[in-house]
Amino acid sequence: MSVRSTTGGNQMSRVRDSRWWVVGTCLIGGLAGVAAVGFFIGQWGMSVERATWQAERAAYLARFPKVRQETREACTREFAGRIEGLQKLNERSEQALIDLKAQMTDTHELAAYTLRYLGDRAKLTDARQATMLKQTRAAAVAAVEAAKKTEVVEQKVSVATASAAEAANTAKATEKKLDTATHPTAVVPSTPWAGSRR
Repeated sequence: MSVRSTTGGNQMSRVRDSRWWVVGTCLIGGLAGVAAVGFFIGQWGMSVERATWQAERAAYLARFPKVRQETREACTREFAGRIEGLQKLNERSEQALIDLKAQMTDTHELAAYTLRYLGDRAKLTDARQATMLKQTRAAAVAAVEAAKKTEVVEQKVSVATASAAEAANTAKATEKKLDTATHPTAVVPSTPWAGSRR
């Protein structure tokens, strides 16, 4: 009984150990299978991504000339528009220059007319001022002459006044003498004066 039980116990332990080995081997095999599957899936994914990248690269390389052509056409259109705008601006500048030249011509003509007008007006003003100056000078000369004549007349008047005063004094003196002669202090005879007889 004891030998059998010992032998049975050894066999059972061996069976259990073999089971653990089988379980461990299965686990290791499963993990290896999972790792292999993951590796193959990763390689497949990388190959798919590589294929996609190569396809995109090939599409990009195939589209590159078209993109360059479109870019070139867009740049050509842009610069053509700029050149056209510059040409229009140049035309407008030329027209503005022509208008400016016309305005300058009109301005020069207006300035020349204004200068002629101002020159003629200055001549008229100078002539008027010269005439007024001559008239003023003539009036001044006439005034001086009139003053001289007035002075001469005043001198003559003063001389005449003096003569008149002297004549008046003389007349008064003569009258006094006549009064004294006609009314003597002596007794006058009753006969009239001989000069009064006719």
